[in-house]
Amino acid sequence: MKLSFTRFSRVTILSLFSFFLLENAFAQCPTGEVPGSTAFDTTIATPAGINSMQIKFPQFDPQNGMVTCVRLCVTITGVIDSVSVENNSASPQTADVYYIRTDMITGPGLGSPLTNSVNQHYGPINLAPTDGTLGSGPDFVYIKDTVLNAHQVCNQISDSATIEQFYGLDSVTYTYNITAFTNVSVTGGNYNNTVVTSAFVNFRFEYCTCPAQVLPGNIRQFNVSKIASNKAELKWSGFDDQFADYHYEAEMSRDGINFSTVTTYPKSSGSINQYRTIYQAAEGEGGIYYFRIRQVYASGNVRYSNIRQVTLEKSDFPKFSLYPNPSDGIVGIKFDNILTGHFNIQIFNAQGQKVVSKEIAAGGSSYVQVARLETGVYWLRITDKNSQLYSVNQLLIK
Repeated sequence: MKLSFTRFSRVTILSLFSFFLLENAFAQCPTGEVPGSTAFDTTIATPAGINSMQIKFPQFDPQNGMVTCVRLCVTITGVIDSVSVENNSASPQTADVYYIRTDMITGPGLGSPLTNSVNQHYGPINLAPTDGTLGSGPDFVYIKDTVLNAHQVCNQISDSATIEQFYGLDSVTYTYNITAFTNVSVTGGNYNNTVVTSAFVNFRFEYCTCPAQVLPGNIRQFNVSKIASNKAELKWSGFDDQFADYHYEAEMSRDGINFSTVTTYPKSSGSINQYRTIYQAAEGEGGIYYFRIRQVYASGNVRYSNIRQVTLEKSDFPKFSLYPNPSDGIVGIKFDNILTGHFNIQIFNAQGQKVVSKEIAAGGSSYVQVARLETGVYWLRITDKNSQLYSVNQLLIK
């Protein structure tokens, strides 16, 4: 027995995706212009029995302008490819079939999974006694149905902090997943049951955009230069607008995609201003570093500079120890990982007074005696004359 159903209006929906329906709800550009849009349209068909797929959309290149909102519309046609029940009993039975299905979408901008549930009843269905042939005959029922037909739901993201993750040169990924099963009630209880489900889903992904010239980008002449083996200097000019409320953030990335803020600068009060900051690679790290300047308006809107890159080397500041420490008066330094080097030594007492200042040369795993001090607590600062890196250690004289 084959039962086929196609439903258009008779759809039981317990909870639609938690999207808000939109009617041209585009956010305005900062100076009042109506935003444009950049849209992507993708339709997926989940194969029967394969109920999880990923959908990717390009991030928005910040050099092309500003995003004021992100719209996502999903149109779902849910399909029951087959629900089957077969009577294994020598006597007739009656079956009731309950099809339970949940569609779920997860991804950027969606704080919690968006779910849609359908609960459909088929029956009562009369099943003849088993005829000994599997998958056919009056003892077998095969149901094929459409439980959602081109049902569209939409969501808009307009929070500037959430929109941040949509900027870049990579992609954003959404996961579409179907969970489906049947609850079958058969009078005699002796039966076989299978369920296979699939879907046709259209994703329309859209950026509300403002052109680059609408929101002034005050960043000019942004350059990054290597000033030491493990140091980079970031410099830029700001043609600052005294009437606008914004600040600058210098950002660093190791992959050119995911950036983090390393320092923040308030907007200067002048009309043409120079900004400068130094970035030093963490000890033991090296390779390619990417930098950009982020201009952040009080409204939450942002602009970005071009991305610059520089190769920094691992910090090779020598490993050393004060020996002995505590000491009976002798101050000595033992180097562990240096071939040759010249260092400035400064020793300060508990009152912050400089009591020793001298230059030493070291080579190999050497030990250098620096000074002899009276009883007390001191701090020794050692500075590499080549890299200008320094370290401070506490010293106790008994």
